[in-house]
Amino acid sequence: MSQQNENNRQALNPELNDGQPFVPITIRFKLVYTTAIRYYTVCPDWTIWQMVEFIKPYVLVDFGLEQFDIVVVGQPMAERGDALRISNNAKVCDISNNMDYLCLYVRGQQN
Repeated sequence: MSQQNENNRQALNPELNDGQPFVPITIRFKLVYTTAIRYYTVCPDWTIWQMVEFIKPYVLVDFGLEQFDIVVVGQPMAERGDALRISNNAKVCDISNNMDYLCLYVRGQQN
């Protein structure tokens, strides 16, 4: 690919963030206490807040939840574990050291 074409691609392609390649990851989301599983593709450099905002419409359609918590798989008490803190300071890549096998639970918020 010529340098000019590469520059045009970088300028026009939405998969690039600040000149860095957008390398998406696919996260497995499981509805607690069910076998319902969905996969959503996100950017590991997004903040956790950005990821949650991105998946909200999908969680509503796929799991029927308007208000929900995200729980990291593999922690004590499993599906009853502590909810992930929604933050603009932490990134998706901060959730786990292994982005290839990131799995999260979706749990309806309890009032």
